Amino acid sequence: MRQLQRTEEIRDSMLREKREEAAGGFTRREFLREGLRAAVLVGGLPGALSVLGAGCAREQSGLRPELVRGSLRVGLDADVPTLDPAMHRSRTVEAVVRNMCDGLVARDAQMNYVPQLAVSWRVEDETRWIFKLREGVRFHTGEPFAAEDVKFTLDRIIGAIDGLEQSPRKSLLGPVVGTEVIDEHTVAIVTEGPYPILHKKLVFQEVCPKAYFERVGAEEFGRRPVGAGPFRLVEWRPGERIVLERFEDYYGGAPEIPPAGPAELEGVIFRPLEEAATRLASLEAGEVEVAVSVPPDQADRIDGLPEARVSVAQGTKTHFVGLNCTRKPFSDRRVREAMRYAVDPKPIMEQFLLGRARALPGILVPMAFGYDSSLPAPRQDTARARELLREAGHGDGLSVTLDCEAADKRIAEAIAGSMQAAGVRAEVRVTKKDNLLNQLRRQERDMFLTSWGNSSLDPSGILPVLFRSDGYSNFFGYRSPRVDRLLDEADRAMEPEVRRQKYVEIQRALHEDIPTCFHFALEELYGVSTRVLDFEARPDGMLPMHDVALRAQV
Repeated sequence: MRQLQRTEEIRDSMLREKREEAAGGFTRREFLREGLRAAVLVGGLPGALSVLGAGCAREQSGLRPELVRGSLRVGLDADVPTLDPAMHRSRTVEAVVRNMCDGLVARDAQMNYVPQLAVSWRVEDETRWIFKLREGVRFHTGEPFAAEDVKFTLDRIIGAIDGLEQSPRKSLLGPVVGTEVIDEHTVAIVTEGPYPILHKKLVFQEVCPKAYFERVGAEEFGRRPVGAGPFRLVEWRPGERIVLERFEDYYGGAPEIPPAGPAELEGVIFRPLEEAATRLASLEAGEVEVAVSVPPDQADRIDGLPEARVSVAQGTKTHFVGLNCTRKPFSDRRVREAMRYAVDPKPIMEQFLLGRARALPGILVPMAFGYDSSLPAPRQDTARARELLREAGHGDGLSVTLDCEAADKRIAEAIAGSMQAAGVRAEVRVTKKDNLLNQLRRQERDMFLTSWGNSSLDPSGILPVLFRSDGYSNFFGYRSPRVDRLLDEADRAMEPEVRRQKYVEIQRALHEDIPTCFHFALEELYGVSTRVLDFEARPDGMLPMHDVALRAQV
């Protein structure tokens, strides 16, 4: 019960600080910080207490005491709907699953691509990639890893296996049309036309054991997946926790990411704590050792704690306001252009995001291959916005709804406030994250604040998904034969400079057509206990725990 007592002490401390600050007034930073604390006290604390209280009874949960004591606990910012590596498009799911299931290719902390279950690869005739596979690898079932497992994994993803649903990750494999087994430890991956970045795309595909999948079926596999990663699944209680334990027979992982061998930790316990207030209260109370997605206004507070710190990485996720091009009023390009001029990015970046974000002219982050630095910087021009609205028949201004999820409510309100000077009256409407995503994919929302990650830092990881006419997450109803053609040409171009120029043309077309506006990239901020060794935030948002260790608890 020590953790529960600690949480109560945090609550008392927050109340004292609240009374003291009330006597002296607030700066904007203090206002934002106090808003988050109030969420803990008013709405988030019961959830935090239930999580913390659960820790008192862990040894009665059926988990080994050594596993509980030796596990790193991570507070996630979203629930996990599945553990099937092939049946999601969620960065959170991938971050968890990657600890259980290795892929042919991995990335190190510097985002370099290195062989993992593969040993090497080469390209034949531009459309046939030959991968030599690592020998001596075993899945968590004890069965050996072989070429048939790679073929099964990739064929399943592209929908080439009768009776199995096509994976939502298919677009991440581009023009892959099949896989051929050459021998037990060699496979050929075949593409329809040249595809120079296949090795980069394979980092998003974890290999599954064919024999185990066929024994248990797709539904059971999604609940109890097996892989060849450093940890194996012990327990999954949806909405509560995912418990992994060290796989003692792990082959060691990519030699280029030392040290190779079994994991340091006894295990990892992931907890979905969607409210930032709950995650941070849990970190401060010592109930989790890592809290993802620290709000910018809480970074200084975490750094000021004696037993925690903030770990920072440049983000690869672009936040943006999307506009539905198929529905009024945003079917009129003039209205979309007015939205671009309606928002002033500077005070939002500085005051609401406290300098922890960067305004962007388009959907790509500056680190991405092919980023077009010539696009004009975003700026507010209320006179031009009003003029465009008048031309479009909205001389009295425009009333719209700005949809967002709970985590983005504050920034959405800041955007709505900034638009008022341009005659745009935006009402912010909050929807649960998963529900909003489904509505966006059905193109049922007119104007919305959302985000999309591009951890590959290649435009193929974001542009086709969002802006191809049949893109998996084309939330905007955007249709452009020119952009579709350029995306196809970029996919097939083997020369990097040709690819780069195609992507520059696409960015300029999007800037002209305006399916999105007000783009920005946040830093990746993590709260990390000082007990944690060898963990740092990564630009791709992954949570590799193979090399992480914990100091003994005093």
